[in-house]
Amino acid sequence: MLINNESGGCAIGGNMKTIAILGSCDTKYKEAAYMRELIEAQGLQVLVIDTATGPGPSYGYDISREELIEAGGSTWECLAPKTKGEKIGFMTQAVAKVTAKLYREGQIQGIISAGGLQNTVIATTAMQALPIGFPKVMATTVASGARIFDMVVGMKDIVVLPSICDFTGLNIVTRRMISNACACCAGMVKHAGKEVHKGDKPVVGVSLMGITNIGACAAVEELEKNGIEVLGFHATGVGGPVMENMAMDSLIDGILDLTTHEITAEYFKGGFSYTENLSDRILKLADKKIPLVISLGGLDFVDFTIREFPPRMDERVYMMHNTTTAHIKILPDEAKEVASLFVQRLNAIDYPVKLLIPTDGMRHNTREGEELYYKEVDSILIDIITANVKDNIEIITIEGNLDTIQWGKQAAHYMLKTLGVE
Repeated sequence: MLINNESGGCAIGGNMKTIAILGSCDTKYKEAAYMRELIEAQGLQVLVIDTATGPGPSYGYDISREELIEAGGSTWECLAPKTKGEKIGFMTQAVAKVTAKLYREGQIQGIISAGGLQNTVIATTAMQALPIGFPKVMATTVASGARIFDMVVGMKDIVVLPSICDFTGLNIVTRRMISNACACCAGMVKHAGKEVHKGDKPVVGVSLMGITNIGACAAVEELEKNGIEVLGFHATGVGGPVMENMAMDSLIDGILDLTTHEITAEYFKGGFSYTENLSDRILKLADKKIPLVISLGGLDFVDFTIREFPPRMDERVYMMHNTTTAHIKILPDEAKEVASLFVQRLNAIDYPVKLLIPTDGMRHNTREGEELYYKEVDSILIDIITANVKDNIEIITIEGNLDTIQWGKQAAHYMLKTLGVE
């Protein structure tokens, strides 16, 4: 392990669990020292990793910035003349590499950091490289205002604590925030936090939203009756990609992708369900040939707040989901584009896939007489998709609305057949 004890840090050893503290030990050394004190008082060991990129000296670290930079393939002498952005970019990747190595070697059992934007970017990038379930805590100034949440947590389970005050030293607020963050991380390390491992049951991921919840939950119940462990993923920008990543990590044996609404959000590049994580939605499954049963849940609408409404609202059918956000049926010309994007993604799969087509709506409130009924849009989506998918895509029509118990039960049995369970 990389260790530098000249600055007062101590080598890690024995059977005690260890929490890594990531921080700029030039400007945030007081906070790092306070975190060390609090965590050691919990009976745990500490490994302070200096992520500083400024010109001043650092204090109180166990792993120096020079050691990090060397592990990243350069030297401080080479990095020092570069721009601030270049230094932060390099340090971000170096810290992620070193913390991942410390995890693999069993040297750390938790990770924590506190700081502003620079510290948050560096620390949470490293945290995102660690597995789900491994304790990760970030106290940050960034967790407030109109921020994009995936900037901090990405697709991992990082516990985020708004710092209230900036970290300009220790005071009545920052002491309390740091104390709460340390207690959170120490509690997880001592009593709970372990990375996720599969059990003996086959595991299936199911995508759902409130608009497909009845059908999806019926599918979940039916799968569980047949001995399947089921993980539900909320298809609002992160759920689908997380589900696929877990499948790539061999934590999921099959995917029942009932709610592909994120494809529509990607086409619009906006709305509540949009993130930049969607550009390879579905595509990555081809590499590992994950058993896949897929449908069109939510492909027919977008979800925008009132202040972000898309153009042509006078032509659109929509309903308010709550006081600020509307569910908006897409228009026929948009349906053609969304269908083409869906086909492009699905046709990247080169192994057998079941495509389930509902005959009476892709979500609730879409049957005749209901708020989002627009038969032409549904027909365009279905006709283009079914006419253009490749021969390895088996098209299966299930009568009724996707968001119904009977529809969900039938979908579950197609998943069971795909897995060879029945």
